[in-house]
Amino acid sequence: MAMNALWIPAWYELDPSIVVGVTEEFIFHKPATNEALRFYSGAKKTEAVKATGAIASIHHKVLGDIDSVDAQGLDYTIVLKDGRRLLVNAEEDPGLLYEWVDDSWQPSEMVIQDWQLEVKFASLSPFKAVD
Repeated sequence: MAMNALWIPAWYELDPSIVVGVTEEFIFHKPATNEALRFYSGAKKTEAVKATGAIASIHHKVLGDIDSVDAQGLDYTIVLKDGRRLLVNAEEDPGLLYEWVDDSWQPSEMVIQDWQLEVKFASLSPFKAVD
């Protein structure tokens, strides 16, 4: 079944990495009735569910289409569909943005206030409880 989910960063290495075209098991906050599905982060201790899914697309309202978000470490790396690479601080100044220019990370002039990403799944299995 196709489905959408929101990736809303909690920063500090609490967020899952996501990549277009990858099929794997993901953990989500257990959705309440009529609530959007959200990727699980360790920021809020809520019930969680898991499902196996294939990511079809990732989109941000300012940055546009995204190929991947690597949330390993204290700086997240985002690769845009057009090939540009962004580095986002996830510890000291969450959301501070750098761009890969001339073989080095340079401070970006872009200011992103809302880092919420819309992730579309080509398929997503039924939810299971997380042990």
